[in-house]
Amino acid sequence: MAEKLVSDLLAYLVAAASNAGLYGPEHPAVKAYSLRAHAVLAELLKDSQELSLTAVGPSLLVGDTPLREHGAHVVSFLKKLRQRGLERVVFRQGVQPQEVEAFAVGLSGTKGAVPTGGHIAVGALQVRTRAPEGQVQGLLKQGQAMVAQVYHGLSRLKRLDAAGLEDAVLGFISALQREANVLRLLSPVKSHSEYTYVHITNVAVLSLFQAQALGLQGEALHEVGLAGLLHDVGKLFIPREVIEKEGKLQEAEWAAMQLHPLYGALFLSQQPDVPRVAAIVAFEHHMRYDGQGYPRTKLRSHRQHLVSQMVALADFFDALRSVRSYRGALDVPTIAGFIQEGAGSMFNPLLVKSFLQALKKAGVL
Repeated sequence: MAEKLVSDLLAYLVAAASNAGLYGPEHPAVKAYSLRAHAVLAELLKDSQELSLTAVGPSLLVGDTPLREHGAHVVSFLKKLRQRGLERVVFRQGVQPQEVEAFAVGLSGTKGAVPTGGHIAVGALQVRTRAPEGQVQGLLKQGQAMVAQVYHGLSRLKRLDAAGLEDAVLGFISALQREANVLRLLSPVKSHSEYTYVHITNVAVLSLFQAQALGLQGEALHEVGLAGLLHDVGKLFIPREVIEKEGKLQEAEWAAMQLHPLYGALFLSQQPDVPRVAAIVAFEHHMRYDGQGYPRTKLRSHRQHLVSQMVALADFFDALRSVRSYRGALDVPTIAGFIQEGAGSMFNPLLVKSFLQALKKAGVL
């Protein structure tokens, strides 16, 4: 009975948060679902002083007991907690309807941080809130290690640990909040074999940097980071000798390489815990603003998604600043010149303007 009530509570909280995100905090559905959540809480707290919910990887603990329910609303609740940098929520006896509504709105990311105090207490992940200023590089290394672990496991099992990547994104967002010079957050490639893993983390950081400059926050910002980390996932399905070849690709090898956006999109579209935009970005990140690039589609009106455009710009920037076997690294002013030349053809001119302005503001240009 208690587990069914907890499941209902999560469903109502997620519905309230989702409606707040879609239609705004003042929408009547937000209050309606919050009142239902409060009624369930009142029943759960009738014979108990408090109810604690703790996120542990892909699982949710109710008190000290794992919740057996793994429905979509449970997954969504866990995701929203991670996106807000939270790992624990405690509801105490006497909680009021307005407190529940404020908590649900906070989960939506539309109105600042999740409120705490009163009869609701929340616990923040250490990686977001307690890392000293001098540990920015530690946050990055931790995130990179998570990404490498997820990708290594994926190459063997063809299974995606979305929770590990989401924690990495939280670390990258925290690092960006602490370090204005984004170049200090980009890792150098020490060997050809590690290029893929280092590159995708750099692309994720650069994509988040652009998204923050545009004012994105909450769930939208988080999804940009995940899309950046997963944009090249299709390369795991391309022969390793093609991926790791240091010289120029032969025609057949290049044809195989051009299939990785399709493989990535197909794979991500089958992952229940991955946002839809990540699959779109995996498919579109080698397209261009003017409709050129690959893969080609039969839809003449097809245009890149905005997040795909950001990831494509980040991909280009990091590729040029990295040392490759066939050329040295380019400096930032030179790369900025190439980006400016590509405005309107390769890249969205508005994104180019925003990105270059953000680099100047950060002291990079």
